[in-house]
Amino acid sequence: MDDSDEHLDYKGYTIFPIPTAGSGGVWYAGYEIAKRGITVRVRRNLFPGFFYHDAARVDSIEYAKLEIDQMSS
Repeated sequence: MDDSDEHLDYKGYTIFPIPTAGSGGVWYAGYEIAKRGITVRVRRNLFPGFFYHDAARVDSIEYAKLEIDQMSS
């Protein structure tokens, strides 16, 4: 599955989930947050790891939402 064209709008920001494959078949959360087309945060290889890509993608989105909530407060 390619996440390169998937994104989610949240509180005026755009989240691009970018889970990455690690060793041993483990996937790690990662994301890029942009506002008005400008990247404001990028995080990769967030723990914990997951055995499924979809789980790492969901975790990527949740981490990004938390970071946006912190930036917005």
